[in-house]
Amino acid sequence: MKKEDIEKQIKILMAQWVSKNNDDKIDKVRYAGPVFGEGEYENMLDAIFNDWWSGGKYTLEAETKLAEISERNHGLLTNSGSASNLLLMSAAKELYFKDGDKILTLSCGFPTTVNPIIQNGLIPVFVDISLDDLNLDPDILDKALSEDSKIKGVFVAHTLGFKSKIDELLDIARKHDVLVFFDNCDSYGTKYKGRPIQSYGKGATYSFYVAHHITMGEGGGITTNDTDLHTTMRGMRNWGKYCASPKCCIRAEHPDCFCPTVKLTKDCELPNDYMVNYQFEWLGYNLKPLDLQAAILSKQLDRIGEFDIIRKENYRELYSYFSHLPIIFKIWEIDDEISPFSFPMLIREGVKFNRKHLVDHMKRNKIETRVLFGGNLMKHPAYVNKKDKWESIGTHANADNIMNNFIMFGVSQVVSKEDIEKIKSSMDDFIKQWT
Repeated sequence: MKKEDIEKQIKILMAQWVSKNNDDKIDKVRYAGPVFGEGEYENMLDAIFNDWWSGGKYTLEAETKLAEISERNHGLLTNSGSASNLLLMSAAKELYFKDGDKILTLSCGFPTTVNPIIQNGLIPVFVDISLDDLNLDPDILDKALSEDSKIKGVFVAHTLGFKSKIDELLDIARKHDVLVFFDNCDSYGTKYKGRPIQSYGKGATYSFYVAHHITMGEGGGITTNDTDLHTTMRGMRNWGKYCASPKCCIRAEHPDCFCPTVKLTKDCELPNDYMVNYQFEWLGYNLKPLDLQAAILSKQLDRIGEFDIIRKENYRELYSYFSHLPIIFKIWEIDDEISPFSFPMLIREGVKFNRKHLVDHMKRNKIETRVLFGGNLMKHPAYVNKKDKWESIGTHANADNIMNNFIMFGVSQVVSKEDIEKIKSSMDDFIKQWT
């Protein structure tokens, strides 16, 4: 039997397996998770049959799609959202900042938005989060930049898919000659004034972790319009080698071709005949994904609209339900541009129960919940033990409130209408116990 015939049979069997696997029901309401169809598995098999494991045709395809969808000139894949943040800050340090420059960020969020700032010899300056939209307040930004001229950049996330007041933030940054970078790991699919939210700022990062809007298992991405920034990030991702062309991936199909864009700088002591693909231009890393992962992402990128509809429907169903309860939770309404990461709630002061009561009740009913990641990051050991590495401006009452009283339910594509009804029914039982 020919190899091609074996591959066809494997694909047929895989399609049957996918159908059976997707019929299996998990006996709990999940917070999030991957949703794969035949297309994702067919791409995976194709990547395996290509027998090219590092960046290949699917990496080039997914990076191209990512840039196009994001309305950016350049797309880059990495092995995680955290790696994307590290690359973005590393390249920004190389091009725009110097040791000791300050980067404003939020005290409430995920640590890997903050850690790359520290790891690059920069100083994160924490400010409080706004309870209006769970993002950076423009007034706080303006005040901070007016008071501290050493703040040279801003790196913040669009929390849980909610939109920042982007125009105001960018206007303030331009006034103070400060660069803005956005972490979009929670917000892929959200728009701002009709454009993808990741089309704003100097650069934007993504996480394609299994619990996020779309997934490649473990993986991330970065987009930008700045060619120098993109080239530096691509080189740093590839061990620090100068690698200006994404089309290096064509070697997956044409192994004998040579890299189409190389550079041999004069700022070195290498012999003239040294192989340029072993010249290291930057202090880099290996943060590349497998082509197998890119194969998954390429198909997932085609399904953003499909998943977005489910997320919005689930969110609005829960919003309608909680809107009619006694006023014991703060909840957030969304518009048509927001692609929600989850359904967030803040337990109000003066109620008889606390978050642990609610979490334990939901666990007994097999319903997953989550907190808002780090809450107030400054309270965690990683930062308490390294207070010389960061600064803080103002109070952080909102971050503390979120750390103590915040909870969220899943609304992703793994959450069915039956799951939403179970959340509502379980909440009915809980409210009866405490009111």
